[in-house]
Amino acid sequence: MNRHFHDADNQMRKLEETKRLKSSEDKQVSSEVFDDRTLKVLYKLAKQGYINTLNGVISTGKEANVFYGYDDDELPVAVKIYRVMTLDFKKIKKYIAGDPRFKTHGNKTRQIINTWTQKEFKNLGRLYNLGLKVPQPYTSNENVLIMQYLDYSDDDHTAAPPLNKIKLENPSVVFDEIIDFIDVCYNEADLVHGDLSRYNILYSHNHPYIIDLSQATLTSNPSSRMLLERDVKNICYDASRYKIKLDFDEIMNRILKR
Repeated sequence: MNRHFHDADNQMRKLEETKRLKSSEDKQVSSEVFDDRTLKVLYKLAKQGYINTLNGVISTGKEANVFYGYDDDELPVAVKIYRVMTLDFKKIKKYIAGDPRFKTHGNKTRQIINTWTQKEFKNLGRLYNLGLKVPQPYTSNENVLIMQYLDYSDDDHTAAPPLNKIKLENPSVVFDEIIDFIDVCYNEADLVHGDLSRYNILYSHNHPYIIDLSQATLTSNPSSRMLLERDVKNICYDASRYKIKLDFDEIMNRILKR
């Protein structure tokens, strides 16, 4: 067992005997993820009932790791932990600076990370409340975000895979849903994902679910048009891999003239 998680498990029992925080046996948990401050946040969330056990890694990205766990009701949750040591703060500050929802985010590392995490939490809530297919956000605290765990299907409870790792049986339907998502996101939620591609779209219960929304930008941001164009171009390219021809101009006109 990784030393950092072993310490976490011991300290968790001191806080509350019924809480457990365990490492995955087949994944090495990095000390960059479980620094002392993050462990304290996890203890607090455990005491609040949001985490009872924390198990294997679902995904490892440039900015964060996502873990599979259970809450006090024995329901599965996804726990996203932003890595303090590897975040690109110049990029983060650029995206936060253009968002009036976060006018004061400070200049200290932890303050910026906390705002970044809160930004994803709010963006997820905004889209989820419109009925769009994103993980339901449950809570966030500092650099930790807890949200709905998406499984593959009713019969297969493994984590929903990203589109780049599966072969779609109905790609045209899936990409139609993705375009609808971009449209509603822009015109009803006033948001642009800004980094949308097959790598951050999960396939769960025969539908695409959009993730990684920390950088999602309000349409009032001067960069929103450029980011929208980038998202649409990425999806057109991804669709072409399935021999589906999407018309970039047609999609842009549909979204902008709605």
